[in-house]
Amino acid sequence: MKKQFLFLILFVAAIVAGTSNVFGQVPTTPDLDHLDAVPTYCAPYVPLACGTADDPLAPIPGVEYTYTINSSSIGTLHWFVTDDASLISAQGTIAAGIEAKDGSSPYVLSADAAYNDPANTSPSVKITWKSFDGVGNNVILVVYNVDDANCTDNMEVYRIVPQYNFTLDIAGIADAGDSGGDVSDCVNPIQTASYDGTTLLVDYGTDYVFFAVNAANWMTSWMPGDFAVTTTGTSTVTIDGWAYPADAATTGAWKTVGTDAVLASAYPAGTSDNGFVAEACIIVRVKVEHGTVTENLTDEVINLTVNGIMEDPANAGSYAGDYPDIDDAGAGNACIDDLTTDNIDYTITPRPEVTENAPTPFEDKTPNGN
Repeated sequence: MKKQFLFLILFVAAIVAGTSNVFGQVPTTPDLDHLDAVPTYCAPYVPLACGTADDPLAPIPGVEYTYTINSSSIGTLHWFVTDDASLISAQGTIAAGIEAKDGSSPYVLSADAAYNDPANTSPSVKITWKSFDGVGNNVILVVYNVDDANCTDNMEVYRIVPQYNFTLDIAGIADAGDSGGDVSDCVNPIQTASYDGTTLLVDYGTDYVFFAVNAANWMTSWMPGDFAVTTTGTSTVTIDGWAYPADAATTGAWKTVGTDAVLASAYPAGTSDNGFVAEACIIVRVKVEHGTVTENLTDEVINLTVNGIMEDPANAGSYAGDYPDIDDAGAGNACIDDLTTDNIDYTITPRPEVTENAPTPFEDKTPNGN
């Protein structure tokens, strides 16, 4: 019984000792340069109100459209897409090169069974288009109609000029990776402090803050570029790389803005449809160095602006600037390329401000000496 009572005393004492260590303690490890876990949050995609109305002749890439004709004698209807000028070289002979529907075409993402079937009888075909330059390329959807007596024929074409619809949306993301928006986090605790006989020398260390960027409606790849970061404080802020979500919880997999392209092929299966991506996130890291300069006694607001250029569909690996992300200009107006629109704030909240009461004064302190 005495042993049991002694064990009980020791057990309670251990709990009390452990509890007393919890209160008044800050985290004992520096701020991580990666998220705590693979993120489940992504900035929400915001569709644009600008541009022309939804139009099968000016299609939005990645959206399926139906094309239907009427004929006085259907017989067969051969639907196909081409950019060739020569369509029939001799009577009854199709000369044009026909675009495939398996995703290998620079124009056609996918199509239904009525597409490129010379024996087809359906007056409708369903096609999903890629993003391409429909002004510089004469891309046409052809319907070649042989009558039901196999006696004669006719042909009509639609000119296809897709709408360009590559957009970026941005949000702050919490370290846990499970929430985001207008995010805030407390400033990193003191890293080192020493007293040299006259001055308290303090190093306030470094914070890392993170942003989720959602890229929508793009083909093959896009290049993050023209990123800009500002602060309302005096810390040194640097854009310190980007990562795919699967790599954002590790140290070594971060890539360089302006150098490393975001690849459709790098995302999990199902994200890309024959190279077309409806939505996919990257995580951007910003380094905030307080060091021996910034005490952070008030909120410090970090603002990140992002921009990107989609790979030129006609020139693999080129990001010359013909396909920048576009921004909203309001319903009925043409969409715009605005280098300042896509931005968000991340707030670093302050540490306690300690002031003299009695007696005075404190010893000098660096930074923000008394």
